Amino acid sequence: MEAVSTNQRALDRKNMFCLRLQTNYRARLGRRAMWRKRKLWVHARETRAAIVIQCAIRVHLAWKKVKRQRAMAQYLNFVGAMKPGGAKLDYEEALAHAAIKVQGAWRRKQAYKQARRMKGAKSYYKAIKGKYGNVNLSLDQIDDLAASKMQALWKGKKARRETTVLKESQRQLREAKAAVLIQKMVRGRQTRKRMKAEMDQRKMRRLGGFFKNNCFLKCWMMWVKFTDEALHFKEVANRTLGRWLNRGLVRGFNALVMYAQAKKDKRIKVQKAALLIGKRDAGPRDKMWGYWADYMDDKRELWIQVQSKCSKFLHLLAADSASTAFQEWKEMTIKDRKAKKRRTHFKLFQGWKGWDQAMQEMRHFKAISETIKAKWKVSLLREGLYDFRGCVDDLLYNRSLVGDAILMWQNKIVIHAFRAVDEYAQAQIHYRKTVATFRRRYELRTVLPMIRGWHDWTSEKLERKRVANKAAFKLYSKMISTCLDIWVNIIRDRKLAEREMAAKGSKTLMRIAKRPMVVSFERWKNYSAEQARHRQIVARISYRWRNANVVLTFGNWVSFVDLAIEERLKMLKEAVLDAMRTGELVSLMRTARQQRRKYHRANLEDVMKQVLAEEHQTVEAMVQQHGLMNPALLGSYARAGG
Repeated sequence: MEAVSTNQRALDRKNMFCLRLQTNYRARLGRRAMWRKRKLWVHARETRAAIVIQCAIRVHLAWKKVKRQRAMAQYLNFVGAMKPGGAKLDYEEALAHAAIKVQGAWRRKQAYKQARRMKGAKSYYKAIKGKYGNVNLSLDQIDDLAASKMQALWKGKKARRETTVLKESQRQLREAKAAVLIQKMVRGRQTRKRMKAEMDQRKMRRLGGFFKNNCFLKCWMMWVKFTDEALHFKEVANRTLGRWLNRGLVRGFNALVMYAQAKKDKRIKVQKAALLIGKRDAGPRDKMWGYWADYMDDKRELWIQVQSKCSKFLHLLAADSASTAFQEWKEMTIKDRKAKKRRTHFKLFQGWKGWDQAMQEMRHFKAISETIKAKWKVSLLREGLYDFRGCVDDLLYNRSLVGDAILMWQNKIVIHAFRAVDEYAQAQIHYRKTVATFRRRYELRTVLPMIRGWHDWTSEKLERKRVANKAAFKLYSKMISTCLDIWVNIIRDRKLAEREMAAKGSKTLMRIAKRPMVVSFERWKNYSAEQARHRQIVARISYRWRNANVVLTFGNWVSFVDLAIEERLKMLKEAVLDAMRTGELVSLMRTARQQRRKYHRANLEDVMKQVLAEEHQTVEAMVQQHGLMNPALLGSYARAGG
C-alpha cells in the first residue's frame, strides 16, 4: 500500500511538472505572437512617420522653389524700374546680372576690409619691420607671424588651463582619498566597538546560563564523558577483535608492505649510485670541455679581428689594391641589392600584410558567427531553464518564508521563556555591578581624599606648565616674526630692483605695441564661441524638426512604459493587500506568475515594505485622531471597523 501511494505521489509530481512546462511553453508562444503583432504595429507607425516626413520635405523644397521664383520676379521688376532696358531680360540673363551685381558688391566689401586692415596693421607692420631689421615683409608673411603669435598665446593659455584643471583634480583626489581613509578608520572603530559589545553580551549570557544551569551542566557533562568513553572502548574493542580474527591477513599485508618499501629504497639507492659513478667517470671530461668552450668563446672575436687586419695588411704589402677595391665593391653591391629587394618587394609585403589582416578578420567574424549560431541553437533550452529556475527560486523563497513563520509559531513558548530568562539575567548583572561599585567605593573611602588632592595638585602643575610654555612660545614667535619681517623687507627690495631691471626690457611697451593683435584675438575667440553656440542651436532645432515624429513616438513610448510599470506595481500592491487581509498567498502567487517576466523579487519586497509603511502610518493616524494609546482599545477599535 505504501509503495502504491509513493508511486501515485511520484506520478502526481511528474504530471504537475509536465503541466507547468506546458503552461510555460504556451505562455512563451503567446508572448512571441504579441511581440510579432507589436513589431508589425511599430513598423506601420514608422512607415507612416517616414511618409509624413518625406511629404514635409517635398513641400518645403517646393516652397523654396516658389519663393525663389517670386524673388526673381521682384528683382526683374526692380531692374525694369531702375533701368529701362532691364525689363527685356529673361530668367537666365537676370540670374547672371544679379550674380555680377553680388560679386561686385562682395569685391567692394573685401577691398574696404583690406584697406581698413592695412590702416590698422600699419603700427604692427612697423614694429615687426624694426624687430627683423628693416626687412620688407609681405602681407602673407605678416599674417603668418600674427597667426603664429596668436596660436602660441592660445596654446599657452590652454596649457595653463589644463594645468589648473589637473591640479584641481589631483587636489580633489587627495581629498577623496583622505575622506575614504577617515571613513574607513571611523567604520573600523565602530565595528570593533560593536563586535566587542556583542562578544561581552554573549559572554555574560553564557556565564549567566552556566551559573543558572550548573547542576544540569554537571550531569550533562558526566553523561557526555561516559558516552565518549563507552564509544571509545567499543571502537578499541572492535579494532582489536578484528585484528585478532584477521591476524594472518594482517601479517601478510604488513610483510608485503615492508617488502615493497625495501624494493623501492633499493631501487632509489641503485639509481643514486649509478648517477654518482657516471659523474665520477665523466667529471674530468666535462670540466675540460667547459674550459675549452669558455676559452673559444673569449678568443673567437679576437681571432676574427686579427684575421681581418692581417688580410688587409698583407694586401697592402703585396700592393693588391685591385683585390681590396673588388672586396669593397662586393660589399657595396650586396648592400645595394638588399636595398633594391626591399624597395621591389614593398608592394608585395604590403599586399601580404593586408591579406593577413583580412584573413584574421575573416577568422574573427567566422568565430563570431559560429558563436551566434551556437547561442541560437541553445536559446530555447536556456529560456526554458531560466523559467524553470525562476519558478524554483520563487517556490524556495515562499517555502522559506512559510517555514520561518511555522518555526516561530511552534517555538513561541521557548522564545518567551528565553526572553524572560534573559531579562532576569540582565537584571541580576545590573544588581551585581551596583553592589560591586558600592563595595569598591566603601573599601576606598580612606584613599579617595588623597587621590582627589593628588589630582588637584597635578592639574595645577599642568596648568602652570602650560602657561609657561605658552609664554615661551609667544616670546619665540615674536623673535621669529621680527626676523621674518626683516627677511620680507630684504626680499621685497630685491624684487623691486629685479623689476626695475626687467622694466628695461620693455614688456609693457611690447604689450602696448601688440594690443591690436590681442584685441583681434579676443574678438575672434568671442566670435568663434558665438558661432559654435549658434551652430549647436541650429543643429538641435533642425534635428527636432527632422525627427519630430520620432521624438513624439519616443515620448509616447516612455509614457506607455511608465504607465505599464505603475499598473504592474498597483497589481502587486493589491495582491499583497489581499494576501495580508485574507491570510492566503493564492492571489499573490497568481499575480507573480502572471508577471514572471516583468518583476523581480526586489519589486515584490519594495511593494511589501511600502504597504507595511502605509499600514503603519494609517495606524498612527488613527491613534493620533482617536487617542487610542492602549493596545487593547486599539484592537477593539479595529475589530469594530474603526
